[in-house]
Amino acid sequence: MSSDSRSPLDSPEVSVKLFVTDPSGVRLKELIPVFHRWIKENLLEDELQIDVANYEHVPKGPGIVLICDKAHYYFDVRVGRAGLRYRGRRESRARGTDAITRAFRSALHAARLLETDPALEGRYRFGTDEVEFGIYDRLLAPSEESTLSAIRPELEQVVRELYAVDRPALELSSGPREPFMVTVKAGASPSVEDLLGRLAAARP
Repeated sequence: MSSDSRSPLDSPEVSVKLFVTDPSGVRLKELIPVFHRWIKENLLEDELQIDVANYEHVPKGPGIVLICDKAHYYFDVRVGRAGLRYRGRRESRARGTDAITRAFRSALHAARLLETDPALEGRYRFGTDEVEFGIYDRLLAPSEESTLSAIRPELEQVVRELYAVDRPALELSSGPREPFMVTVKAGASPSVEDLLGRLAAARP
């Protein structure tokens, strides 16, 4: 881990990616008008939604991006797996388990919007048993086992409480020159709606 005295979870660039259960139903370009409608109708909680960018033509790129003030939302097929990623980008008071919980809540809220969008005809459904958790900050969170060790207690706590499981499996899944990524296997697969309900119930 970096010699910086701060925790990797002090970075604002905490990320959660949820994977679709049926990639054959994904059509990236159809998400452009969907994301524009989110902006028009202000459908994302606590976000100033700004614009939509299309990087579909970029190999292994970020796909379709909804650009917001505090975070970006990506729908991509990186490493051959289609899914929705939330990525924080501005300083926040959230730290530790609060930062992880916020990333899960934001990703799940956006996933629910896609699952229930009439224009998408129910083709976008998300599994929750496997999630990719990341931190896009190579200074505070280099892609090393030491970074995973540093955040493991907080990440395990959030996943245990959210999924009501005892031992989630966490595995470093990024190479040394990539942003820090962890594959989280919860051992349970509640619906997106159920997980959002649990998060709402846990709020003070």
